Amino acid sequence: MNPVLRETLIITFWTFWTSAGLAALAVLTLHWPLTVTYLMAVLTIGPALAILRGRNREQDRLELGERAGVELLSLIILIVIGSVAARYLGR
Repeated sequence: MNPVLRETLIITFWTFWTSAGLAALAVLTLHWPLTVTYLMAVLTIGPALAILRGRNREQDRLELGERAGVELLSLIILIVIGSVAARYLGR
């Protein structure tokens, strides 16, 4: 599998599940709006995860530009998922 695609899938998967879980927890306990909480979690967890995965430059298979492209693509995918979900969930 292409390393760029692999990293995109990994970052998108983990960022989605942690952001969705955090947003659901905040909605249920603190009554915060779902869409805003999800998007703020995506915009903080995603870049942090990308930085943590690419911090060891000797063992990282991606160049810096590729890592930035992976993170940008992942953020676009997750924002689209959040926008579509907000439209159909109505929150």
